[in-house]
Amino acid sequence: MRLPRLIGTARVMDMLLTGRVHDAAAGHALGISQYLVDDGTGRAKALELAHRIASNAPLSNFAIVQALPRIADAPTSIGYLTEALVAAAAATGDEAKSRVQAFLDKRAAKVTRA
Repeated sequence: MRLPRLIGTARVMDMLLTGRVHDAAAGHALGISQYLVDDGTGRAKALELAHRIASNAPLSNFAIVQALPRIADAPTSIGYLTEALVAAAAATGDEAKSRVQAFLDKRAAKVTRA
């Protein structure tokens, strides 16, 4: 269900009917994967990403993982409503409040590029 949405029905049909497989570079170019790393560095990249994600507020991670796919599939008006409700709920958590206060007090870490 997800793959045709990512790369298109025609490409998936080609893969299924012909047995065609894509190497890592082609899969990345098609949008099957988010990252392309050198041989032997996949575990290190996965751990780096896991640490970055784990440093987020847990309620924010939950909202992103649970709500974002539903928002993307919803009609625009429902998506906007859902986004607003989820953002409001995520902002009420104690960790979110302390992070906003840290930002206001200029104690927050700077956002860096990945």
